[in-house]
Amino acid sequence: MNTVKGTIFKHQLQKRKDELTGRTVTQLTSLPGNHHHLYFTSSSFTADNRQILYISDLGSGNPNVFKLSLEDGTAVQLTDNSDGIMKSYVYYDGNPYRGFAKASPSFAPGAGLLLYIQGNEVRLLDVNRLEERVIYQLPANVMTGFTHLSGDGRYACVPYIDSAAFEVGDGNPFSLIREKVKRDNISSQVVVIDTISGETLYNFTHQGWVTHVQFHPNDPRIILFNHEGGMVDQRIWLYEHGKISKVRDQSNGGPSLWICHEMWANQDHAVIYHGTRGVPNDPAMKEVAKEQEPIVSFVGYMDSREGKYMEVSFSPDMTAYGHFTTSTDDSLLVTDGIINAHSIHLCRIDWLQAKLDMTLLCLHNSSFSVQDVHPHPIFSHNDQYVLFTSDTHNERTQGNIYIVDLHETV
Repeated sequence: MNTVKGTIFKHQLQKRKDELTGRTVTQLTSLPGNHHHLYFTSSSFTADNRQILYISDLGSGNPNVFKLSLEDGTAVQLTDNSDGIMKSYVYYDGNPYRGFAKASPSFAPGAGLLLYIQGNEVRLLDVNRLEERVIYQLPANVMTGFTHLSGDGRYACVPYIDSAAFEVGDGNPFSLIREKVKRDNISSQVVVIDTISGETLYNFTHQGWVTHVQFHPNDPRIILFNHEGGMVDQRIWLYEHGKISKVRDQSNGGPSLWICHEMWANQDHAVIYHGTRGVPNDPAMKEVAKEQEPIVSFVGYMDSREGKYMEVSFSPDMTAYGHFTTSTDDSLLVTDGIINAHSIHLCRIDWLQAKLDMTLLCLHNSSFSVQDVHPHPIFSHNDQYVLFTSDTHNERTQGNIYIVDLHETV
């Protein structure tokens, strides 16, 4: 089914009581196909918290971005892709240089603007008027990752690497690309574009595979970025006004320290991340042998100004793969793993005392089998809702989107 921008759809909202907590979990999507919200470094909620943006193929194999009402399930198609999935980070089986780059959408709710990549075009879309324009043409023969749009929608950040880095043959592309990038000393390019003029504000190169970029909440000349591939020497990096430095220096951590999924806290210049000591828990790195030392998962908080970090460890039985995101006031974290592989938990952390309290929110029961069905829970802008994706009520690898109201009395 090939549909066009502006087409209206209607999902039937389905409410269920969570079997462990009694909370109401509302399934927002019901039509056939694979549905999931945007990657968790970008909000999926509109500024008024009444609608969400999500990606769906409606069973056609052609993913597009939609906007759905939380009140009645009405959804409008925002993009016009009919060329399938473009090959990029995470989506290694996509079409080279053609189609919709599923990792690329980034949303600036306050501005009502969506950034995404279609073919070699970086596009900016007004999600209310459905007007869009091309703000940047990608160079030939590059592979992209997750993009980022500044909160006011004025600046777009796009990372890419020469497509030769992806030419690794059969096997696990995640580790094979990492190894090739290191062996051949391949660098990534990060470009920052003025979305009004289309001019490049600045750009920089860095040796390594860069797949995640995030503007500082208040300064477009500060970017948090990563080195991808699992067991890299240094995961988190900071570009700040022309200078590049490490965030949470791993040089003394040894070969069994794994750090992942960095994101800005909403206050000050702090960065939230997580990881393990002893062995990585990322399922994409199964070939890494376990160390003899105990396996410990932790969540960390680092002041990027002072270079000081604090890490709070979980108990030895809590090592499931997962993600953390923070509430608007940074008082809560929400995670889809670590504590266990089937549930979503809220975590209240006292960083100074290194204490952590956990509250079970609900089951997600997602298979985690592919990127699209990682739950990736996020908070709404008013911290009332938690949104996540799961394939528990769909075919394996095919997601639906769910929401939980934290204000509900149970």
